[in-house]
Amino acid sequence: MTTRMATWGLLALLTLGIPADARGQGRPLRVRGEQDLAFGELLAGIATTVAPTDPLGAARLQISGAKDSDVLVSFFLPVALLGPGGAALPLSFGPGSAGYSPDRSIETQLAFDPAVPSVLQLPGNGRGLIYLGGTALTPSSIPAGSYDATITVTISYVGN
Repeated sequence: MTTRMATWGLLALLTLGIPADARGQGRPLRVRGEQDLAFGELLAGIATTVAPTDPLGAARLQISGAKDSDVLVSFFLPVALLGPGGAALPLSFGPGSAGYSPDRSIETQLAFDPAVPSVLQLPGNGRGLIYLGGTALTPSSIPAGSYDATITVTISYVGN
């Protein structure tokens, strides 16, 4: 069974920029999906977890904006991957399923729960990376095929 995860469902507002009144310190907040969350081959009846520290499987999302600014990150996470004939493959995300790295290194990320809105601080260069993992809970009887879902992320300036 082949499974792939997450065509980034970024809001058009984020992929096209942000209106002038929502800009922080004169620099628009931008989001760019660099890599989808990929579970790879799954076996029926066996849960598969991708850690946010997995360089091949974890999703990678670049955020950029005003240097040293605080941003609020909220995910809308799917409860399942959908596949052939409407088959659903349940998903799970927990407190250690996401990580943020202001220096853009997978080794130095700070863990956070993607199910809870989080405030992150952009570094002096205004760019950081968010990594996202998760668990696919493969039922014992599920049709073979390709399964996918969309993850939506919203990022906005807060505070300073």
